[in-house]
Amino acid sequence: MSEFGNDFDGNAAPEKAHIGKRIGGYLIDAISMGLISWALSFGSALLSFILVSALSLYLFGWRMGATGVTPGKQVVGLKIVDASTGELLGSNRGLQRAGLIWIIGSAAVFPIVGLFFGLIALIDVVVALVDDRGQRVTDKIVGSVVTNA
Repeated sequence: MSEFGNDFDGNAAPEKAHIGKRIGGYLIDAISMGLISWALSFGSALLSFILVSALSLYLFGWRMGATGVTPGKQVVGLKIVDASTGELLGSNRGLQRAGLIWIIGSAAVFPIVGLFFGLIALIDVVVALVDDRGQRVTDKIVGSVVTNA
């Protein structure tokens, strides 16, 4: 048994996380990062963007891959694991997952191409709502799944 929940044998796939918990975890993470971004916005906009991006990639990439949780997911009792084994992703795959999400989200703020990336971000989330395992497109690319801790 691992520190963050049950270990899975090679034949059992991790169970799909409850959508309410996923929304709750997302809101906690988004509001926390929004407040940090707002607090830093009184200085240089470029410095604020760099610091918030670095913190996001650390919390939602490196740390999430190493521990299986983001601050919001930890509060609501969720973790992100390998979709086939149930093991932690590791920092590299965590950064890949966060990087994909960060690129899509960051590109969505630019005029014209932002509409295209905004649509991709929307599709990414909608797929998680209808997928049998609750995986986003980015989860499928990296081979991860959000499950109950």
